[in-house]
Amino acid sequence: MPNTVSFRRRHLPHWMVADASYFVTIKLKGSMPAEAQRSLERERAEFLEDPRSEVEMDAFRRARFVRVENILDSMASGVDHLRNPAIARIVFDAFQWFEEKKGWRVFALTIMPNHVHAVMRNDYGRNDRLNEDLGVLKGFTAREANKQLGLTGRAFWMNENFDHWCRTDAHVVKAVRYCARNPVKARLANQWQKWPWTRIHPDYVQWLA
Repeated sequence: MPNTVSFRRRHLPHWMVADASYFVTIKLKGSMPAEAQRSLERERAEFLEDPRSEVEMDAFRRARFVRVENILDSMASGVDHLRNPAIARIVFDAFQWFEEKKGWRVFALTIMPNHVHAVMRNDYGRNDRLNEDLGVLKGFTAREANKQLGLTGRAFWMNENFDHWCRTDAHVVKAVRYCARNPVKARLANQWQKWPWTRIHPDYVQWLA
């Protein structure tokens, strides 16, 4: 059984498990069309009208993630500040600080025009503080990005993150592959190595062939 260190649910469940790796997605504020967001919330409310098992909740969450990703990757308009290389660089470099100061080993990172994916694991026993640490990173990058964009004071990131603990080593590899392949799937590059805002830990590059 997993060693749960914390659990809370807002629009999404946030299940923190000791000694686990996490697949995390952070979205820009305004990256989801309003009607798509309303549709997702209606579906969630209808789904939760009846009691659901953890297996059913997990399946629902996975299906929701796929749908959200397809919307984000196919958007021809909307907020895409991360398409700006200067803004992408702010976020990309911030994850190095995240590793050095907070002890999160980042196995995979990719910055898309309107969202970020990362696979990570903490060596300092801070798994219960994942979203707290991400909040610090988001606060810093939001301030710096808004300065660059002349939008100081505006919300930059969506408040809630998607985070999912990886149950097996195979699941970690699958999440790393997803990060690497996302820019290719979205037709931003024809090979993962050619997308400048993807970083894969050397231990995992062998699994991307």
